[in-house]
Amino acid sequence: MDPGLDSEVEDEFNEEDEGGEIFAIGTVVFPVDREKDNVDPRAVLINHSDTFVGRNLAVYLASKKIGGNEEWGGEGGNDEVDGEGGEGGPMKGNDDDKYWKLLGTLKNPNQPDPQYLWATVVTDDFDAYINELLKCSVIIYDITDDSSQERIDEIRKVCDALRAKVPVYGQKRVFILISSLHSWSHTTRPKEADFRFTEANYRRRRTKPMYRELQLLERYVVASGKMTRGMLKSYVIGAGAIYGDAEDALHTWFKSGWHNAKNLPIYGDGKNLMPTIYIQNLARIVQQVMDKTPKNQRYIIAVDPVLCTQEQIVKAISKALGTGQVKNVPEKDIYLNRELTTFQADQVLLDLPIESTFCQDNFDVDWTAENGIKSIMQLVVEEYRRARGLIPIKLILVGPPGIGKSTVARQIADIYHFHHFDDETMVETTVELLKEIAATPEVKPNEEEEEQQELRGEMDEEDDDKERQAAAAKRLLNEVDECLRLNQKISEEVLAKLYRYRLKTNPVKNQGYVLDGYPHTADDAKTLLSLGETRGEDEAIGEDDRDILDPQILPDHVVFLEAPDEFILDRLAKVPIEQLLERHHEDVFPKLLSAFHHQEEDYDKTFVAYLNEQEILYDPIDVSKDLSEMMQKTTAKISYLLGKPRNYGLSAEEEAAIRNAQRCERAEMDKRLREDMDLIKTRLLEARRKNMEQWMEQLEKAKRDEFEREEAAMIPLRHYLMAHVVPTLTKGLIDITRLRPEDPIDYLAEFLFQNNPGGVNPCARETRSRKKPCRLVQSLNQRWTELELMSHPRHLQHRTKLNRFQHKAFGFLKDSSTVAV
Repeated sequence: MDPGLDSEVEDEFNEEDEGGEIFAIGTVVFPVDREKDNVDPRAVLINHSDTFVGRNLAVYLASKKIGGNEEWGGEGGNDEVDGEGGEGGPMKGNDDDKYWKLLGTLKNPNQPDPQYLWATVVTDDFDAYINELLKCSVIIYDITDDSSQERIDEIRKVCDALRAKVPVYGQKRVFILISSLHSWSHTTRPKEADFRFTEANYRRRRTKPMYRELQLLERYVVASGKMTRGMLKSYVIGAGAIYGDAEDALHTWFKSGWHNAKNLPIYGDGKNLMPTIYIQNLARIVQQVMDKTPKNQRYIIAVDPVLCTQEQIVKAISKALGTGQVKNVPEKDIYLNRELTTFQADQVLLDLPIESTFCQDNFDVDWTAENGIKSIMQLVVEEYRRARGLIPIKLILVGPPGIGKSTVARQIADIYHFHHFDDETMVETTVELLKEIAATPEVKPNEEEEEQQELRGEMDEEDDDKERQAAAAKRLLNEVDECLRLNQKISEEVLAKLYRYRLKTNPVKNQGYVLDGYPHTADDAKTLLSLGETRGEDEAIGEDDRDILDPQILPDHVVFLEAPDEFILDRLAKVPIEQLLERHHEDVFPKLLSAFHHQEEDYDKTFVAYLNEQEILYDPIDVSKDLSEMMQKTTAKISYLLGKPRNYGLSAEEEAAIRNAQRCERAEMDKRLREDMDLIKTRLLEARRKNMEQWMEQLEKAKRDEFEREEAAMIPLRHYLMAHVVPTLTKGLIDITRLRPEDPIDYLAEFLFQNNPGGVNPCARETRSRKKPCRLVQSLNQRWTELELMSHPRHLQHRTKLNRFQHKAFGFLKDSSTVAV
């Protein structure tokens, strides 16, 4: 740092902390580049702009003008505010640039860039990220979504980089850290019952060991803005449990309530004062800090003006979204909730009487929860449903009896996970619910609880609501009992009241409904859908003489199933008799179908007439063309009309059960596959062995057949040789054995010529004798010529033998010529 800068470091950062260590501002790790300051005065960088806080903050700031609070501090200003902030500082823009330019990083880089950002900054290269960060006039970090050590180290490096550039700043920078109140968790509370911590108690903060690093980071950020002559303004906003929009820390209660859990859990006794802040109010406070840049107040508390206990919050959620029932569970059970991090669990259990004095006195914040979160719970619930896309789907499905309304309605209810009601189930389940509400015991608090309620200013609205609900349930039950006593059945008027009562309950308002065959008539529809009875009037008339309809019950879609009577009768005839309802039996159903057609003859009293009168659209579907099993084509058509399901999908338990079932199924399939492969392998080996044996047998047979064929082919040759050759040849061989001539081959040849039994004609014999020696001599001459070319001594014996044989051949030719003459 430049030694010429004035030091404004508070004493807190120069004295020893609880552990005895000296807290010192970190050294600058980024070199000072004294080039010209390149900053965009409209640029705001929101780190992790895709988280709960970052997204809501970005959306809020995107629609706000720069320096929108021109009347800051009133006349004469305010001592707590930097005068430069009133003059605009880096936030003041010209007429052309009135809005913030929002840049942001993404915690999940795989998702598409948000539309509310001007640009997305990549953090893969930290040095490049710091260079982009230094071009922004406002940098906002939120540590409530991630308080890990890596996150803390990153924020420290960012503070160091901002401080390192202070000597070259041409315009001031603002760094805002949105933190939590965990750093106050172990702060000693005075005994005064009405005592509240404020920013003035900042130095008295004590925390758990696990949040010690968080507390040190807050002090580090505050100290980073010192000694910079106002060129770097750093602020820490200590926020309570943030609620609103899609919810964060309170989401587990909202989700359980939406899923109609019988009791929402209160951890411990629930008497802890739980600091909370509405997300829109928190965004407003951040905007005020950006525009006003307070001079001497660097740590700002952001909580609702009125705090509620954990018990009050849970009861308000259960009443507005769930069944209205709560249950106390051991405090340690909150750490077993897999949907809550330890950070969020400690937020829920935090007992901290604290108030945001600085914001209330100096900031222009229109507090939404001026009387605490419980006073705006209905608003928060509606906002939660919109943000999560949990808009209920409401469907009315009507048509003639036996056409398959219940079959289709059950399938639609299974797909969309909403409530399926027909007349029978409506009466049965609603009467049971009314009896449960009417029998709710009245619990009176003891004297100590009454005193605590008086001290905290709690009202008896909860008890009054329960009494009113019990009284209304008893009145409706009396009407049902009266109808059953007089007529042995529920009248249409009372049935409509039961439908209306049930459709106004929280479970139905959460998921939605499908009404199976109701309303029956125009009067039923009027009683069900009109607001007239609710207002205490006979009729509620709106524009064009139409009824004012109840938006909580008004259906999104009305579907009429249509088909000829022949199709309906044929359909029921194919259903096994044991699966038919009693009203669909052969002796009852024709009367029921006839009564339906008779009722439809008076058009003005029909449900269709009421829809047309109120200009409510409906969709007719001809089911006579649906020949699929269980009317799946009709179900698909209605699903197309309704769109995608609007719910959470499967719960964690259901997902775990499905995963377990899939694992078991895969294991079973693998086992069957292994067994099949072993069986196939065994069969292949057996088939191969059998094929080998068969092949060997065929080969042996082929060899035998070949041998027999060869033997059969040799018989004529053998007979020929035995008859004409073997006798003479045998004699010649015997003669050679007896005489042992010098050249047995020559002798044998001469013997065969002389003793040829076939040589009867002397001329033929002479001719043959002449030809053979001549051919023999020619062969010998050719052989002689070849041997002449061979000069090796080893060929001498062959030459001698050839001479001798040639001499005899010529002698034989001479004798033969003499004989011929």
